[in-house]
Amino acid sequence: MLNPLLVEGQSESAYGPVEGPYAAQSATGTKTDTPLIETPQSISVIPSLRLEKQGATSLSEALRYSSGITGENRGGVVSRYDMFNIRGFDIQRGYLDGLIQPYNGWYNAPQADTAMIERVEILKGPASVLYGNATPGGLVNLVTKKPSTVDGGRVTLGAGTNNLIEGTVDMTGSLDENGEFSYRFIGAGRSQDGQAVTTEEERRLFAPSLTWAPTDATNITFLGFYQHDPESGAYGSAPVLGTVLDNPLGNLSADFYDGDAGWEEFNRKQYGAGYIFSHDFDEVWSFRQNFRYDQLGTDYKSVYANGLQADNRTLNRASIYSDEYTRAFAVDNQLTARFETGAVDHLMLGGLDYQYMNSDIEVGYGGAPGKDIYNPDHNQTIPPIPMFSNTNIKTNQTGFYLQDQMQWNGFTLMLGARQDWYERESFEQLSSARSNLEQDELTLRTGLLYKFESGFAPYIAYTESFEPQTATDASGQPLDPSLGEQVEVGIKYEAPNERAFFTFSLFDLKKTNVATDDPNPAAPPNASIAAGEVTSQGFEIEAQLELVDGWNIAAFYTLLDLEITKSNDGFQGKMPLSVADETASLWTDYTISEGSLGGLTLGGGARYVGETQVDQANTLQTDPYTLFDAMVSYDLGRVSPQLQGTSLQLNGTNIFDKEHVTSCYNALWCWFGAERQVKLTLAYEW
Repeated sequence: MLNPLLVEGQSESAYGPVEGPYAAQSATGTKTDTPLIETPQSISVIPSLRLEKQGATSLSEALRYSSGITGENRGGVVSRYDMFNIRGFDIQRGYLDGLIQPYNGWYNAPQADTAMIERVEILKGPASVLYGNATPGGLVNLVTKKPSTVDGGRVTLGAGTNNLIEGTVDMTGSLDENGEFSYRFIGAGRSQDGQAVTTEEERRLFAPSLTWAPTDATNITFLGFYQHDPESGAYGSAPVLGTVLDNPLGNLSADFYDGDAGWEEFNRKQYGAGYIFSHDFDEVWSFRQNFRYDQLGTDYKSVYANGLQADNRTLNRASIYSDEYTRAFAVDNQLTARFETGAVDHLMLGGLDYQYMNSDIEVGYGGAPGKDIYNPDHNQTIPPIPMFSNTNIKTNQTGFYLQDQMQWNGFTLMLGARQDWYERESFEQLSSARSNLEQDELTLRTGLLYKFESGFAPYIAYTESFEPQTATDASGQPLDPSLGEQVEVGIKYEAPNERAFFTFSLFDLKKTNVATDDPNPAAPPNASIAAGEVTSQGFEIEAQLELVDGWNIAAFYTLLDLEITKSNDGFQGKMPLSVADETASLWTDYTISEGSLGGLTLGGGARYVGETQVDQANTLQTDPYTLFDAMVSYDLGRVSPQLQGTSLQLNGTNIFDKEHVTSCYNALWCWFGAERQVKLTLAYEW
């Protein structure tokens, strides 16, 4: 007789690491731990392991391999912000662990380093039913790394092009024998030259966390982080002549700099502290509360391009500064109930959330001397800048939502509704001007999915969103919120062996009540009416699979038709800026486990981005481009037992150093994409 063998396992959690070749769970789309195959809406998940293999250190870099997204809209020079759009609509509000990150709409915008991110989750289409005020394109939720009761860690040291030096540390484990207390500490530091000449980038990150699990039913995790970016490249651009169009005097290079080295400044500090609490009362009722307090401050100065003179070489310029500081907090209370009514299983969610933000924004505008773009002087005298405005903005949002996920014989029916109350108060101290905005909105969501035993799951869904507007009508009253509504049909497939997951989706998305010019001749200047409309139609394909042990493939394709369908501004029938009509990408990596090459991993990818519009009249487009990336890593423990846990990894992005323009705002401002970057990383893991 043999002694009993006890095997313990744990399925993937929507809040933790991805255990297989792809993510099977997500909480972003439902705020419940729901399998993606049972969620009637398109959701993408990028796990931290893929971020490590691709060498991504920002959200912009993480989104290079995904569907429905036109990313890196400000190219490689502007790396301080993650600027992208989903299904054609700009995303300006990010989420961290399901809670909104503070952003006041100017230059004081947060950016999270991927060193503390466990998974990137992309919800496509309107999401107001769960999150309130949101663009109709969707949202991105960053899930942070949490403590584990299993002792372990990872330390890295990297060096690369542009004088890159970086290091990270990630340690976790139990603080007692019973695993009641566990911790995690994440630190990261980075220094490199910016893509624009004379500029630099620096970052320091500390992110501690502590979990207390007094019982199997109760868990609270305290989370904190501090991130300081004392330097962050540039926010400049290049004129269309010499980038998209040939300049008779010669074209510009991707490291072009329109600013001034002595005037350039960007110093950002981010603080965050909060907790995630959960408690299971019994097999039916559970409660979850997320809370985070944020502080975000940015000092910013720059000289920027303002048009090319007739000699095709003298660049007109202007100057700007801003001092901004934001205090914010958000809390989300979720009560769930699992029960049955006859043959129907219910997962009912009721929630109440609140967001508050208080921002002080001082801005000044001034002049600057011109610059010879072919013989540049990067150290000129910039005149002092007068203050233009000094504004305090307070916003708060309260939302109450209900959702029911019902399952019966393979069918999943999702119904959701939310009522929001939004307030915005602005006070401009120089003019003593005040403005107040109070709006409320009801949004709905429904979806139906059927999962066949073969693994196929067709679905259809309808979702809504809303965004408050500060534009005013002829009487000076704020316009009603802009609204988003989407009909999406698609099919998902999960292989029985859990080695493949596919999603195909067709969508028809509209943004209505968009501010557009008031056509009444008697209306005052800048008066608007909420009669504009933007339509986004297209389809997306995602495929993630493990063909054989160690060989992973992720493929993505998007075809998008975006059009301004109603407008009094003269742009009806045109396509908005910075949106590619077509994108495609493919990433694959293979790890050799046996033989003389055992421990070697080879990976690479290709990403294609179609044309984007240069101007609102759609008279000029950027050129499509295809970029190639590669990686190779080796487990040094295969060489010597003393090197167990040690590895080397070499990453290269845009390995053929293709010069390309990612987007333009008009003929004044275009942005070069990131140049070739190479990085070698030494890692030790235990």
